[in-house]
Amino acid sequence: MEARDLRRVSLEEYVALDRTSEARWEYVDGEAFAMAGASPEHNLVVGNVAAALRLALRDTGCLALSEGQKVATPRTRAYHHPDALVICGEPRYDPHDDYAVLNPSLIVEVLSPSTADYDRGGKLVHYRTLESLSDYLLVSVEERVIEHHHRIGPSQWLLTEHRAGAIELEALGIALPLDALYADLDRLARGAPATGG
Repeated sequence: MEARDLRRVSLEEYVALDRTSEARWEYVDGEAFAMAGASPEHNLVVGNVAAALRLALRDTGCLALSEGQKVATPRTRAYHHPDALVICGEPRYDPHDDYAVLNPSLIVEVLSPSTADYDRGGKLVHYRTLESLSDYLLVSVEERVIEHHHRIGPSQWLLTEHRAGAIELEALGIALPLDALYADLDRLARGAPATGG
């Protein structure tokens, strides 16, 4: 998603704006950002991630929620809409906005050219403040690579790049095959010949 608008608002104004607007809004310490639409490639990979998570998490006690689900990071006074997340156990909700969850175990962002730097930098700073978070995945659509941030201690994270095979998410007891996350992406190649219809 691409940020396309910026407004200085109170937290209460942000919550009302995000609930009543057709656009999705994120919020960081008094500033609200409207998020623009995404490419077909981005949307396909987001759908693949959601489907792979739901399949892998069956009968585990964890829930996969896809884009549109808001996450609050109270320590940094921010609210974001990741592309997918997983909650294990009872969800906890933000007291200021009960549409926002406080305890994801996994967060996934599918990278867009306009937001990749923020997803790798500022957003990671916000998300790391969540004590429940064990894993953060950054999924590229421009090349077949996934950056996996895994918590190994209270203030320690390990970054691993995956280009093949599967991503082991030990805290969740699952693995996500890259083939599933990138399924059908080649069918969206620009300039590909149209097929019957």
